[in-house]
Amino acid sequence: MKIKYNSEMIAGAVFVIVAAVLWLLIPSQIQTMETSSINAQTIPRVAIGGLFIFSACLLIQGIFSDEKKEVVINKDTFHSESFKNEMRSVVFALFLIAYCFIIGILGFIASTIILAVAILIFYGARKWYYYAIPIAMVGIVYYVFGVLLHISLP
Repeated sequence: MKIKYNSEMIAGAVFVIVAAVLWLLIPSQIQTMETSSINAQTIPRVAIGGLFIFSACLLIQGIFSDEKKEVVINKDTFHSESFKNEMRSVVFALFLIAYCFIIGILGFIASTIILAVAILIFYGARKWYYYAIPIAMVGIVYYVFGVLLHISLP
C-alpha cells in the first residue's frame, strides 16, 4: 500500500479535530451564569477558534503542497526505526490520556507524580535528579496554588 502525505496535512487534520472537540466541550467544562457577551467562556473560545482556523489553513496548505512523502507500507515497515519512534510518541500520548482519567481519581499530586515518573522510566532516565525535579515542581505548584492562592486542585 502506498500513502502520500506531508506533515502539514497530518498536523492540520489532528488539530482541526482537537479544536472541534474542545469547542464542543467548552459549555460543559466552563459553566457560567453570566448573560453578557464577555464571560468565562470568551477567552477559551477565542483561543480554540484561532486554533481551528489556523489548523484548517495548515491542512489546506498541506493538501495543495507539492512536497509529499510517499510511504510504502509492508511487513518491514513495522520493524523500522522510524515506526518505533512513532510508536513511542503514541505511547506518550496514551500516558497523557491516562493522566486525564486518573487525575479525577487520585488527585493532582499523586497523578502528576505518577505521570512524571512513568514518562521518565519510559524514556530511560537514569539519574536520580531527573526524578527529583518534577516531584519538587509538583510540590511547588501545589504550594503556590493550594496554600498561597487558596485554589483547590483536583
